[in-house]
Amino acid sequence: MKMVIKIPREIHERAKRDLRRPHRFAGERVGFFSTRCTRLGDTNLVHCIEYDTVNDDHYVDDHTVGARIGSLAVTTAMSRSINDSVGQLHVHLHGSAGLPVPSRTDESELPPLARGLRNANGAEAHGWIILGECDAHGSVLSPVDGAITSVPPVSIVGFPTVVNRREAQPNGALAGLKSLLAKKRRNSRYSRQSFLGPNSDSIIAYVKVGIIGLGGGGSHIVQQLAHVGFKNFVFCDYDRIADSNLNRLVLGTRADVRAKRLKTEIARRVVEKLHGDAQIVGDGSRWEDMTARLACCDIVFGCVDTYAARRDLEAFCRRVMVPYVDVGMDVHETGGGGHEIDGQVIVSMPGFPCMHCVGFLNESVLGEEAKKYGAAGAKPQVVWSNGVLCSAAVGMAVDMFTDWSGKTTQPAYLSFKGSDLTLSRSEMFSSLRGVACRHYPFSGIGDPVIRTL
Repeated sequence: MKMVIKIPREIHERAKRDLRRPHRFAGERVGFFSTRCTRLGDTNLVHCIEYDTVNDDHYVDDHTVGARIGSLAVTTAMSRSINDSVGQLHVHLHGSAGLPVPSRTDESELPPLARGLRNANGAEAHGWIILGECDAHGSVLSPVDGAITSVPPVSIVGFPTVVNRREAQPNGALAGLKSLLAKKRRNSRYSRQSFLGPNSDSIIAYVKVGIIGLGGGGSHIVQQLAHVGFKNFVFCDYDRIADSNLNRLVLGTRADVRAKRLKTEIARRVVEKLHGDAQIVGDGSRWEDMTARLACCDIVFGCVDTYAARRDLEAFCRRVMVPYVDVGMDVHETGGGGHEIDGQVIVSMPGFPCMHCVGFLNESVLGEEAKKYGAAGAKPQVVWSNGVLCSAAVGMAVDMFTDWSGKTTQPAYLSFKGSDLTLSRSEMFSSLRGVACRHYPFSGIGDPVIRTL
């Protein structure tokens, strides 16, 4: 079974701060990540939902190793696993810039510890992890059969989000030459966006993007992401292009309308004309039928029409620890027969306040929408407002993964006003800084837990 470890950046940084604290006799500190799993076919997402320090008195005075913990530390972790229905990852810090390297002591002593922890709760993932600055070396025991997965992919989810895929490197001189030539082509192709960072083209190429809705908004996002260098996508839209879409669906044509092409087909064509090695999943399915694929994405964009769909998408993304970017617009009548265009871009990041917290989603708007369910008529849409909103959304995503600005430390809520073409930043997220989201706590991440009462 494949394993992927996801660590919220807030928990990652809290663990590093704790592990750097001096101890009165131990040369280093250790702690534990509590984990919850999401099982998706042959893949198991291991979500780190909490960090717990080891009590100072639970260390053993042994100067032959960096740190040794006693039976009380282990039994405390086992009790936590049983009482909270979580797995336990033993954590310590090596602080290297790249992938940390385990010591001989790590290799000999941590596997038996992990197997002991698994005896307490075999339904969750247990193991060990060595943190570096932006990467981690770990091994995880499968909750299915106890098999060990060594050095699984690790994602640090937050601002910035770091994706470490562990893709196999090509072997042989010819493969190495091809890799070098491909790198030179990339460097030339993306030379004018080199300010994003020295490895930005490689970082972007690794990121897997889910897009729900490929009409006026989603088509802009596909096009811009592909030009920037994103090439791994999961597309969700069961609709086919119609003549009324041509005023806003970017790169949709009359020939597509005559052929009644799926919007996913058009999006695939846009990407593949830019990337011969693109990896694309999506054949006209509803997103609800693609949850296993979407859960393995590093970011999901929602370009949907209803508040209820936004609520459901955000809830899903929170459960599998995936950043969600909501993009939407509407046209409404004003006094005197005029019109105004309103729109929004909202970044919903696990560990931060959600769209309910900031007031965008509430019982009032959901209730009013439910009353109008099935009413005839489509919402007005125009290409330029979608372009403004989607450009902002793409810019936020690029910054999320490259950290080129060095300024983004919290989610954003941008409001668009079409009559004067302005985007303004809401201060709702700033006002909630440090406030935990009560709608989607970390304890709700992962597969539902059945408790015996």
